[in-house]
Amino acid sequence: MARNEKEESIHIGFREAITLIVPYFQKKLWLQTKSVVWVVLYLTLFQLIILRIPIKEAGTISIGIFAIILGLTFFMEGLYLGIMPLGESIGLRLPRKVGLFSIILFCLFVGIVATLAEPAIAVLKQCGSTVSPWEAPLLYHLLNEGADVLFFSIAFGVGVSIVLGVLRIIYGVSLSKFLIPSLVVLLCITVYSFFDENLRLVSGLAWDSGVVATGSLTVPLIVALGIGVSKSAQSSDSTTGFGVVTLASLFPIFSVFFVGIYFSSVVPNPMPKEVFLKGGISAQEHKLMFGEKEINFQNGDLNREQTSQLSIHSKISKILEGMGEGFTNSLQAILPLAGCLLIFLYFILKESVPFADELYLGIVFVLIGLSIFNFGIFFGLSKLGSQVGNKLPSSFRSIELTDSIREIQGFNPSIVVKATDEVGTTEEFFYLKEKKSFSQIPYREKNYHPESKLYQYVPIHGPLFGKEENLLGYFVVLVFAFVLGYSATLAEPALSALGNSVEEVTVGTVKKTILIQAVGIGVGIGTLLGILKILISIPLLYILLPSYLVLILLTLVSKPEFIDIAWDSAGVTTGPITVPLVIVLGLGIGNQLNIVDGFGVLSSTAIFPVLTVLIMGLWMERARRQSIAELETESE
Repeated sequence: MARNEKEESIHIGFREAITLIVPYFQKKLWLQTKSVVWVVLYLTLFQLIILRIPIKEAGTISIGIFAIILGLTFFMEGLYLGIMPLGESIGLRLPRKVGLFSIILFCLFVGIVATLAEPAIAVLKQCGSTVSPWEAPLLYHLLNEGADVLFFSIAFGVGVSIVLGVLRIIYGVSLSKFLIPSLVVLLCITVYSFFDENLRLVSGLAWDSGVVATGSLTVPLIVALGIGVSKSAQSSDSTTGFGVVTLASLFPIFSVFFVGIYFSSVVPNPMPKEVFLKGGISAQEHKLMFGEKEINFQNGDLNREQTSQLSIHSKISKILEGMGEGFTNSLQAILPLAGCLLIFLYFILKESVPFADELYLGIVFVLIGLSIFNFGIFFGLSKLGSQVGNKLPSSFRSIELTDSIREIQGFNPSIVVKATDEVGTTEEFFYLKEKKSFSQIPYREKNYHPESKLYQYVPIHGPLFGKEENLLGYFVVLVFAFVLGYSATLAEPALSALGNSVEEVTVGTVKKTILIQAVGIGVGIGTLLGILKILISIPLLYILLPSYLVLILLTLVSKPEFIDIAWDSAGVTTGPITVPLVIVLGLGIGNQLNIVDGFGVLSSTAIFPVLTVLIMGLWMERARRQSIAELETESE
């Protein structure tokens, strides 16, 4: 029989294989291009046309954007071929083959390993350099010397949430019994942190971590496990499989808060920069925050690395170094995860999966895709998002373009003149001729080098719409934020997949288009409020507390199926493009405005889609009841 099967097998040559593969690959590549190109074009055109500032390092950013598209194509295809089938197969057999302790141990371990492999976790590692150690010592420590503890705590929180999510499905416990107590405790911790000057600055990071943890790798694996366990449990409730993602976004917040509370007693409190530089911290505190490194903080704004001024050779070396680092990080992340899943399936469950060659190919695709994607994030989207974020405040105030430092050869200080204001404060400046116009440039003595007669200065741009701190400029930024959140959400493939699942599960009661629009509007509102928080320094608590209290109330009066769907909607909207972009955008604005804590935008975007979907569910339920009442009236 085996011989006949071998004789009847179809052999395809290399040319025929390419003919079949290329159209399929082009289709997948175009799918990812559509989800990325709109956001990139929107950011680029907004900076070029509205802010009227050229894009720096456009060539490097273009290479990075292409790498994101190519990486996502391999990554998502690898998830569908390898990681998701593997997760669903394990979830289907898990309750039947092993005991409760083994289930808990497996879910905890998989959650930790999968989260550490998340692309968005790597973006958090970049954020440490944006925090001042004197203004936010605890936040600085967690993102620098304490980063390993921070990331492991986030991963541990996801692991615990997967354990609870799987147990909830097995025992048929409603999501609200986990959700509401967890939210109440989290809000209490946030209120407590608000009155501690160190912990208050960690609140944004904690709430954002819940969103970062539920990314493009973790969510498909969690969903696959949930679906498999749900099928095995044979629950009568068709929506029992939903809700695991929601728990995965909550428990990392607990973990970060607990780590913050632990370290808050051993790091110094915020202090003025002058006090810090003059030895305002003890030797023990210095070692905790900086390790064995000797830290020298520069006072000048001109002592920054200017990538755009590097030689071509240096740029190429930097890109090649980034590619190598991306592959190494991906290898360290994916191999433990895939190895854990395969070992558990083959040796613990003693099962095999059909189409094993596709599964292994999928794992290889995930590895290749994640390597390319990580490179693209660092050299493409992060650079573009940081640029736009840094330039956005120019719509309502004057800003320094620190990435556009200019030099004047043969400068003569005798041309410097003085001006005074109404209170007698003097300011030195000089006139610079540029083409046919003259500009007034502030003079800073530290930027003049007498030996070379070279003067360096940072160009000033804005305000673009009226006077300083004008309302029209703020309005432009808020409209930008809403459109960005709304459009980026509609481009998320995961949201479309959720819409299909919801429409199928609810037998057409909840239409895919209505759900997508509700989620998109919610994310747009959340992004707007998150950016507003940074612009006018609103404490995050003032957004979180009333919003979650309303959500708890709506959850209590909503139907169970809408509760699960609504809370999972927030998880699927924060995809591989949205999360890194929103993080660097918020931090970019915060850096330009000298805001200590630029976090919190992501947590805001995660609240309001839940709110809009729950409101949509209540509205649909009310419409259904009215229709039934009208039919009963007509029948009478």
